[in-house]
Amino acid sequence: MGIVFAQVIFGLLSACTPQNDCGCVAPPETGVSFFYPMIGQSVIYDVEEIQYTLTGINTAKTYQFKETANSFFTDSDGKEAIKIDRYRRENEAQKWVIDSVYKAKREIDKALKTENNQTFVKMIFPMKEGLKWDGNLYNSLGNDTYEMKKVNKAFQTNGQNFPNTLSVIQQNDSTLVDLKRRVEVYAEGIGLIYQEKTFLSYCNNGDCLGKGKIDFGTKYVLKFKRKE
Repeated sequence: MGIVFAQVIFGLLSACTPQNDCGCVAPPETGVSFFYPMIGQSVIYDVEEIQYTLTGINTAKTYQFKETANSFFTDSDGKEAIKIDRYRRENEAQKWVIDSVYKAKREIDKALKTENNQTFVKMIFPMKEGLKWDGNLYNSLGNDTYEMKKVNKAFQTNGQNFPNTLSVIQQNDSTLVDLKRRVEVYAEGIGLIYQEKTFLSYCNNGDCLGKGKIDFGTKYVLKFKRKE
């Protein structure tokens, strides 16, 4: 029968207040609809990577990912999870080639995703502005505080507007000498629509200090293209 997703559970447990002919209102917002792997659903992303070097010869490359929620399975904890196949191609003219296999699962109070054998707490439910948690709770990478921001706000990416999103700020450290930013944005009913991983070191000598001149680093940006 598949997974009984968290929103159904919340719906059964939530008290109803008479509002209309059916005598009930929708259950409180939990956020589970923002983390949205559905069996058979595929999401295609455009990706851009830029490598900055001290020589000033920067390298940029673009490609695409497709993530397909393939099937249910029972994980090592004895819980139902979803197998996600990630494919890659360099452009629209090429065929998809399998890149990696992820897994995801939603529990009543959190959403987990395993990427490259590391499990991350992507989201905590119910959603709330300013909510913080340890994204590395289920791995050995050390404490990493995530924060939920811009809940139920519009977000635009890749020429598309999404009216109801939330942002998960995984890191946002900016100084005169470097920038470290990791952000994921989720849209209701779709899931991940934007991801950024930026690690830059700025020139800190003489007149260039504080002017944002990049010495070296990397920038990775993933943007939602379409759902299939």
